[in-house]
Parts: sequence; C-alpha cells; structure tokens
Amino acid sequence: MLTVIDQIDEIRKERGEREFRLYIDIERGEWLLPRAVHLLQEKLNAYASFVLDGKMKQMYPWLDPKDVRIIVRSRGQAPADVMELIGLVKADLLKEGPQLSFEPAG
Repeated sequence: MLTVIDQIDEIRKERGEREFRLYIDIERGEWLLPRAVHLLQEKLNAYASFVLDGKMKQMYPWLDPKDVRIIVRSRGQAPADVMELIGLVKADLLKEGPQLSFEPAG
C-alpha cells in the first residue's frame, strides 16, 4: 500500500534460494492518488534504508544486500512517470546491492 510508508508489505524467501523478495503492493486505483509517484519514491527509500542501513540484517544476519530484490507489484496500470522513477532507482540501487523490479499482479 502506497499510503503506509514505514511498513514492509511482504518479505518472502523461498526454501533453498538465497534471494529475499521485498514486495511493495500497489492496489488498484492507488495510482490515481495525487501524490502517487511521490509516495512510491518515499516507500522505495524506506525499503532501501531497511536493507542498506542494517535493520534487515538484524533479522537475517547472513543476508547480503545483493541477495535482495525489491518488487513493486501493481494491480493497476502504472503511469509512465512511475516506470521512469523505477528505472532511476533501479540504477542507483545496483551500486549498493539490492535489485528492483516491477511486476503486474493479476
């Protein structure tokens, strides 16, 4: 949910895999909020801080930030400026380790 900035929507790790997946769930219609892009940027900052500032490592001491993927999961059509923001953040995060991807949800 875009409006809940300080909360991780979902953390998932499949058995036998190294990758942790942190999901940002965008519900249908949230892209219509006047500040949707700004809210997503704030939420991405919170997720990146969670991974890079050590809070996630406190929960999972063996974690390497390169083994984390932040996934923006959208149940509606994302505006073009959202995709541009995701591209910019993705490039910045690669330097630090976590990956970022976008996926439409059914």
